[in-house]
Amino acid sequence: MKNAYWFIAAGVALLIAFYAPSPYMAFSIYAFLLLVTLSHISSVAWLSGLDCERTVTPDTLQQGEEVAVEVTITNRRGWPIPWIYFEDVTPPGFKRHGDTTRLTILMPGRSVKLKYRLTCPRRGYHRIGPLVMESGDLFGLQKRFRTGKRQDYVSVLPTVAYIDTFNIAARRPQGPVRVSNKIYEDPTRISGVREYQPGDPLNRIHWKVSARTGDLFCKLNEPSSVQGGTLVLDLHKLSYGDDEKAESRMELAITTTASIAYLLQMSGEQLGMITNGRDAAEIARYEVASKQTLSRDDAAASVVGEGTSDRLSPLSVPTRRSPVQALQIVENLARIVPTDGLGIIDLLMSEFRRLPRDAALLPVVPRVTDKLALALAGLKLSGFAVSVFYINDARGYPEAAGRLAPHQIHVFHIEQEWSLHEISPARIGH
Repeated sequence: MKNAYWFIAAGVALLIAFYAPSPYMAFSIYAFLLLVTLSHISSVAWLSGLDCERTVTPDTLQQGEEVAVEVTITNRRGWPIPWIYFEDVTPPGFKRHGDTTRLTILMPGRSVKLKYRLTCPRRGYHRIGPLVMESGDLFGLQKRFRTGKRQDYVSVLPTVAYIDTFNIAARRPQGPVRVSNKIYEDPTRISGVREYQPGDPLNRIHWKVSARTGDLFCKLNEPSSVQGGTLVLDLHKLSYGDDEKAESRMELAITTTASIAYLLQMSGEQLGMITNGRDAAEIARYEVASKQTLSRDDAAASVVGEGTSDRLSPLSVPTRRSPVQALQIVENLARIVPTDGLGIIDLLMSEFRRLPRDAALLPVVPRVTDKLALALAGLKLSGFAVSVFYINDARGYPEAAGRLAPHQIHVFHIEQEWSLHEISPARIGH
């Protein structure tokens, strides 16, 4: 657009020179048009032959740790670039160590590198890049900007408050949890024997008693206790409101979920998670279209962020016993973002048939409505053990506890991160 103005102005001046007539003026305009044309061609050509590669190490880290970034820019064209300025876009609020910018001369086939480190202060799935490049002609008439094609992301894990209040000598530190429908049996806990009945499997026959009496007897096992739990994280935006504490309450809910996951993991129990939050990796854009502009503001505005997601299906980590189960949950929590779609009650109703009843149901919620209390009561009647973790609402906590008390559902009030250290693990699931 800027070049078009130059050519229009030159065309008008050239008409005046013809009608004057003024051959010297026309010659000057010819020279000016040639200069503008060369400036335009050189500025476009110098930026069109650049390749950019970025390495980020590590791509998953804890809050407060550093990530090393190295950007390599290579001139693939057969002509030199007299001057070029690079700037790598970094997440706001991240402390930088090293240079994210550089001004250099780039010869054909040669490369330059940007090396720097970022300190990651907060949980999330953070974008690094793209690279913004600036160059221009030798005469200083025109500058041109271009964005790179590559964007990278780092996952910053949530805070984990290690809950060490349980008795480490206990076989099940968080304590056994009774279930209302005793449909599971623990084969390691024999409560007695009974006479053999047709159809009984061979592995239930008590061979010692049968040999001693001469008749077949089968083992009677005690009902199995609930072990572990399925965490249910509510990240619906409306549940947290729109005040200044909404974001901090969300982060506390995520920290609570991660901490309980590690508690169950260290206890050797099964665990899983379902949430109505969305995975930021689903909307991340790693490859974007490169754009050339004549303005730095236009180049900044053309930097492509994340897309949008209309997914309503829950994000879940299946409940099982695995040495990496808690890590998988925490890595998912690093990328989780709030949702405006599926509510907590819809989440429970859509998933409860697939949840194991030998694991406690552990909702992490910012509020408890009458409908949610009834839904949790129904789940408890269907065989689930339920404990609720209520997130930082001193005014709403008595009301939430009052709604759940008639259904004998215990509520843990998590006011701050330190509240997690005061949890009594023996009450989880009761």
